[in-house]
Amino acid sequence: MWLKQLYNDKLGNMTVKQVLVKTILMFIAAAVSAFGVGLFICSGLGSDPISVWLDGLDHTFHFGIGMASTINNNVTLVVAILFAFKYINVGTVINSVFFSVALGLYEPFMRSFIAAHNNLWVRSAYIALGLVFMILGLALVVSLRFGFGNTDSILFRIMDKHPTFQYRFMKIALDGCYIIAGFLMGGVVSVGTIIAFVLTGPGISACVPVIDKLILTPLGVGDHHNREMNKRSKEAEVIEVPVEEAAEVLKSED
Repeated sequence: MWLKQLYNDKLGNMTVKQVLVKTILMFIAAAVSAFGVGLFICSGLGSDPISVWLDGLDHTFHFGIGMASTINNNVTLVVAILFAFKYINVGTVINSVFFSVALGLYEPFMRSFIAAHNNLWVRSAYIALGLVFMILGLALVVSLRFGFGNTDSILFRIMDKHPTFQYRFMKIALDGCYIIAGFLMGGVVSVGTIIAFVLTGPGISACVPVIDKLILTPLGVGDHHNREMNKRSKEAEVIEVPVEEAAEVLKSED
């Protein structure tokens, strides 16, 4: 009985075609974001925030980036299930598992290429391309609404409790925590890290509505929440303005 209820809650409002399309796109999103993260790690000019954390784990416990990613994803998945289960779906599991597998596959080839073309221009290209791929992959995960990534599930749960909070700023705060913790454990922090720290959250927020309009809606899996993602602050302003005007009216009447 509970399995049927779980199925209805998570997949009951989708057709078989929509589930299949979202599943395929989620695998693509995980592969794209893992490719971006891999470029960041191998550039040597500073990892993205989550990679600083994974790099710190690797430096401390010496079990490789791929295994560090697996452990991190498993732990955050458990936390997300306990505190943000409404945002957990098939896509969460796909992203959690396949991201780590893809990252482990990419890393040796990326390191071999950078070793053969070890110059600042190639490393800078790694950083630039890594940021683009990472933002696009993560934005696709969010826009699919098929189960957020582990940490994003927790962020969106927090935003449920605080409607005026915006994803872009929540993401920046979380990335800051990853950078500090990873740096203290020996992770590499450099110019690429700062760039990712500043641009990842706003970049994802900007890309989600575009991906929904250009890709998801034509495929029949668009979601109106994606188009409203950046309206939280505007809605708060709309609420606040009438209150201020009302106060002024009361003062004038007195």
